Amino acid sequence: MEDHIFSHFNAILLFISLTLFSIFIWKITKTCKHSKPQHPFPPEISGGWPVIGHLLQFSGNDNVPLSRKLTFLADKYGPVFTFRLGLPRILVVSSYDAVRDCLNTNDKVFSDRPASLAGEYIGYNNAMLFLASYGTYWRKIRKIVIKEVLSSSRLEKLKNVRVSEVQMSIKELYSLFPVTRDNLDNPVVKVNLTNWIEKLTLSLIVKMIAGKSYGRLNERVEDEEEAERFKKALKDFMYISMEFVLWDAFPIPLFKWIDFQGHVKFMKRTFKDIDCVLQNWLDEHVKKRESVDVVVAGNEQDFIDVMLSMMSHEDFADSYTRETTIKATALSMVLDASDTTAIHLNWVMATLLNHRDVMKKVQEELDTKVGRNRWIEESDMTNLVYFQAVVKETLRLYPPAPLLVPHESVEDCFVQGYHIPKGTRLWVNTMKLQRDPKIWSNPDTFDPERFLTSQVGVDVRGQQYEFIPFGSGRRSCPGITYATQVTHLAIAHLLQGFDFSTPSNQPLDMKEGLGMTMRKVNPIEVLIMPRLPSVLYKF
Repeated sequence: MEDHIFSHFNAILLFISLTLFSIFIWKITKTCKHSKPQHPFPPEISGGWPVIGHLLQFSGNDNVPLSRKLTFLADKYGPVFTFRLGLPRILVVSSYDAVRDCLNTNDKVFSDRPASLAGEYIGYNNAMLFLASYGTYWRKIRKIVIKEVLSSSRLEKLKNVRVSEVQMSIKELYSLFPVTRDNLDNPVVKVNLTNWIEKLTLSLIVKMIAGKSYGRLNERVEDEEEAERFKKALKDFMYISMEFVLWDAFPIPLFKWIDFQGHVKFMKRTFKDIDCVLQNWLDEHVKKRESVDVVVAGNEQDFIDVMLSMMSHEDFADSYTRETTIKATALSMVLDASDTTAIHLNWVMATLLNHRDVMKKVQEELDTKVGRNRWIEESDMTNLVYFQAVVKETLRLYPPAPLLVPHESVEDCFVQGYHIPKGTRLWVNTMKLQRDPKIWSNPDTFDPERFLTSQVGVDVRGQQYEFIPFGSGRRSCPGITYATQVTHLAIAHLLQGFDFSTPSNQPLDMKEGLGMTMRKVNPIEVLIMPRLPSVLYKF
């Protein structure tokens, strides 16, 4: 991969040598500025250069996660400040009041998404739901996704899919143990829990979207090959989405045509791998429908079936073709549901392994409320109040998106009395917000009880601006209910079914990765041992 893409720092140095090609844009921008408004602009961090802005400060060479870096800057400049990454101006907010101004008062103003090269070359020209510009197309697709996949009624119909996939994954964990007369005779087994989690979350969403069972024991060889190809392509998508791309900072056609960094070539190759899989899914569904005389509305097997039924006589002519719309929406949902959910599950288990007393309390609650003679069901969740508090507290400390997906203002507005010009990009630092000592006592301490006492009424729905792990407003994540159900079901099954310890009996490192998502750098490797009667693992 490094053979094709320059490092952040080298790319920036390369651009400096080409500054003369874009200096005129900076001059035009300076000339066209309006007269100073009555309201001041937010403070801008120091160290900016002409044209390139603060790129050198955000090159990534210091190995500090972006959300942490922005947290340090907020401590210095306050909860509202700006900087420039090339031509775009970035607004960073991290306080309750500032976030409410942006995602409530100015919700519609900040409803757009900034253009990106990855969105153009891999995201089907920004047809993906979370990349699409605010407008008619986005509203149509979001409505379909919420109604036909993520609504409470649809999720209830798909409950068997969730339960089956989780139980099959638990069964595969149990299959690692030798067959004995009693579970107490079983030795512990070492497991890479991160791999298990990623396999589960991808298999689950692919089953819901395309009706395929990725990663299962009875998988066909061709499906296994397709799954591995798809997994790699998805990781490449996430990788390039977090890289510094010259065109994103300087949207000049020259940098797209010449492709100094090799990013365009890499994106085209990644898109080809992703699109090949998605096209196969679509072709299989079209062929299946052609062999059936009548498809009854409401009885579709998966999301692609639903989309084909709803769009059988309609192209989104104002934006994209039916084929592009279906593939882009499927890709958006797979990425959202597999990547961020896996990140969250990883942090929940890592946090519990480093707080064994909390893990023990969760298992005691499971034993008391559910017992050891049957598996937990989704209907049991309302009784597991401590377990729910643990999940919330992990989301508070380790939000999968410590910086929400960037927004862009479609007109001038005001945030905390500051003038924000049209075209400003908004980054919401949830990491800083959810550790604000003005709101959270002992903000860096893992304390699930806070959600049973001082913050008992706080939830994840985005209506309380001190806790917005899924965002807030019209561009918030539509999959909150789905993500919560999968998290509760998967973690509860793990903790009910197994006891956990670390190989060295030492705490896990909690090093956070770089980029816009908070990925745990090192995988979780644990020793597990069954804690239920062996007959319960024979699903």
